[in-house]
Amino acid sequence: QARDGMTIPAYLTLPPGSNGKNLPLVVMPHGGPHSRDSASFDPWAQFLASRGYAVLQPQFRGSSGFGAKHLDAGKFKWGLEMQNDLSDGMKYLVANGTADSSKVCIYGWSYGGYAAMAGLALTPEYYKCGASGAGVSDLLLFLGDSSRKGEGRGKFWKDYIGSPISDRDRLIATSPIKQVGKIRAPLLLIHPKDDTVVPLRQSTMMADAMKAAGKP
Repeated sequence: QARDGMTIPAYLTLPPGSNGKNLPLVVMPHGGPHSRDSASFDPWAQFLASRGYAVLQPQFRGSSGFGAKHLDAGKFKWGLEMQNDLSDGMKYLVANGTADSSKVCIYGWSYGGYAAMAGLALTPEYYKCGASGAGVSDLLLFLGDSSRKGEGRGKFWKDYIGSPISDRDRLIATSPIKQVGKIRAPLLLIHPKDDTVVPLRQSTMMADAMKAAGKP
């Protein structure tokens, strides 16, 4: 249960042969965000579990495949309730003894990359490291780039993330690049040069901001 009472489905992968207790944990939000994980083979989850990590894949609000209400609950909630769903899943595993709260990392691609950076910037007390693959670091810039690529794509993101005009303050507050000063943990940034959805500069600018702030 998320803190507001919403039920968040999740997949938990445990290391083979472990007792399922006091494990280092990787929180691994999926991309999209209008996508979902499934119970089929996930190479990243299995790879990490084979190295001794528990892997949590929360199907946060905004995920598809769980009904319209669950999908629409993610509208305008980037960095807010969508992020809380990840944090609350992690806290649940700490409370029931599965995860060691001193050994938690967050990792994902695309939207999951945004969530990884947001986890470090908005809840720095929770994570010891983060890894973002092709993540969005600046929501205002992302909305502007999306609009220039085509009216359809720009409108789609504004309908789910928000307006660069009326929602400007919220978008700044939930953009990891604007909150770099709060980050405590090291951040790994990975980005393909020719990504057609999230421009490379979303990561290069974040790297520059981290360096300027003296962050690892």
